Amino acid sequence: MALPQRADGVIDGDDWDEVIDAIETRLGTGAVGNIANTTNIVTRTRTASTLGLGVTTFAAVGEYMQITGDGAANTVATITAGATGQMLVLVFVDALVTITDTDAHTANTVDLSAAFTSADDTILVLIFDGTSWYEVSRSVN
Repeated sequence: MALPQRADGVIDGDDWDEVIDAIETRLGTGAVGNIANTTNIVTRTRTASTLGLGVTTFAAVGEYMQITGDGAANTVATITAGATGQMLVLVFVDALVTITDTDAHTANTVDLSAAFTSADDTILVLIFDGTSWYEVSRSVN
């Protein structure tokens, strides 16, 4: 299926729903995540996730997730359900989550520049290569 585009190669804003449908037809339902076309601007819906007691893994259920740790803190070693090429923006609301730097390059592990400890309003951006996650950037706000 060809993607709709203008003669100059730009995809028209009115065609974003068709683009998303074409991608999901090719890669499977849910491959695009929670992207929506709103007034010709591509937006991502934030998915809130509160980690349970002692949780060491969570699923990437969207591309923009707000993460809350449990009261006893969480040390995360893996993130599941990634799609190849998926960017994952994690926004943290507390200092209860640590993501370990696992340079193993094995299924669902996270390769960071250094271990990441959350704080209110910190952001971690990752990309999935089909096997493991790699840090793109981090920000303490």
